[in-house]
Amino acid sequence: MEKFAQHSKFKTKPYRHQIECLNAFGRKKYFALLAEMGTGKTWIIINNAAELWSSGDCDGLLVFAPNGVHSNWTRLELPKHMPDWVRYKSAAWSASPRKKEKEELEQLDDCEDGTLKILTMNWEALQTVKGVKKAEKFLEDCEDAMIVCDESDSVKNPTAKRTKNLMKLKHLCAWRRIMSGTPINNSPFDAFSQFSFLHGDILETTSFYAFKSEYAEMLQGNNPLLQHIKQRTGGRGQPQVVVKGVGGRPKYKNLDKLSGLIAPHSFRVLKKDCLDLPEKIYKTLVFDLTPEQTKVYKKAEDECRIVFENEETPFTKLVAVTKLAQITSGYYIHPLAENPVRIEGKNPKLEMLVDRVKKIVESGEKVIVWARYRIEIEDIVQALKLAKIETVEYHGGVNKDNRTETIESFENGDANVFVGNQQAGGTGITLVAASYVIYFSNNFSLRDRLQSEDRAHRIGQLKNVTYINIAAKGTIDMSVIGSLMNKKDVAEQIVNEGLNLFSK
Repeated sequence: MEKFAQHSKFKTKPYRHQIECLNAFGRKKYFALLAEMGTGKTWIIINNAAELWSSGDCDGLLVFAPNGVHSNWTRLELPKHMPDWVRYKSAAWSASPRKKEKEELEQLDDCEDGTLKILTMNWEALQTVKGVKKAEKFLEDCEDAMIVCDESDSVKNPTAKRTKNLMKLKHLCAWRRIMSGTPINNSPFDAFSQFSFLHGDILETTSFYAFKSEYAEMLQGNNPLLQHIKQRTGGRGQPQVVVKGVGGRPKYKNLDKLSGLIAPHSFRVLKKDCLDLPEKIYKTLVFDLTPEQTKVYKKAEDECRIVFENEETPFTKLVAVTKLAQITSGYYIHPLAENPVRIEGKNPKLEMLVDRVKKIVESGEKVIVWARYRIEIEDIVQALKLAKIETVEYHGGVNKDNRTETIESFENGDANVFVGNQQAGGTGITLVAASYVIYFSNNFSLRDRLQSEDRAHRIGQLKNVTYINIAAKGTIDMSVIGSLMNKKDVAEQIVNEGLNLFSK
């Protein structure tokens, strides 16, 4: 029998490990794709679904992913990687869809037979009645659907509402996939829900209580702590508390057995083992502005158009566009305000950054975060410290005598995250401890961008380096990143393109 992936016509060139995964697991009803960030997990799933569709074995793809990442699938990944010979329709879920998003969701419901239907939803959708009903209807309308859990550690808690609802959906699909670079972040308990979703027989138990007892040492019933817990809960049930060892670390056991159970159903990929990966890997994470941010952004965009229509000076144009970029980061600088004005409500860009940094650090890697302004650095450092992630900062406000200590703490010490701006830290220093670089915001200088990229990508770096841009959908962020990725100076583009800049 011909190998699964050898006859495919791919839109983008695959790497060796991607073909190996499709050949080994592409026809399996369920499997775990345990691949580090930057190794092309999404490519594998897209082409897996395409191949199964071509043979008539899959007619629907339902993807659950972190908020913002789910829209990346429809906006960036599918157009880039889905083979041209696949007839498909896709839409990203939104609890309050805009006009275009609503139209895309309606078109997905009405698409003709024989079309591969693709719906992407954020994990939060599984916590709402509306979201669960949409997922159920999508699966019921398909004959042989596939459910994909992107960043599947989002459902590691078996008692969480989203996890329980996901388990109800598993019986409505023919194919199941989980994707994660860190399926067992801090404890073996994280594996339970993820692999139970794939199939109840993998872990040889459907009881989380029994699973915990199998893979951790538990305090016995006469322990004073357990007696205290029982008294507080009125004696209901038998509480499970893991024994702590040296340094307060939980005492786990039988981990070789657990590895043996999940290995036959998992394809593991580490960047260091992918010899054909490019030295630099680029990704863009896209998020939606909040309603509060959208309101401020639209007003600023109207002001910006007036500046361009009046053919103001290049400096004035740059100042106007800079304000747009600030708003996507959750604030803006007002000439009459002493301090930057923070926009009320959530900051989705900051939330996306912290979530991504957590995953990188939990995988055992270090990361550089570049931001343009001091206020952004302050917000990032504060958020990471609240998440209990060891962080150092490097910018113009850091005493020059302390800068060497900052670098040493990151390169050889306990700090996992280096947060700085490109002007202060983008040249003249070496940060090869990091194999991930995140751009929370970019300035408009191509030179600064290239110089800052090379802090991690230089002599002494032993790994491929993944560069992640974070951008607000439909904003100046996308134009800035597009220019930089095409090696164009952003400031020059802003001045030269004029009003065309706002039609992208």
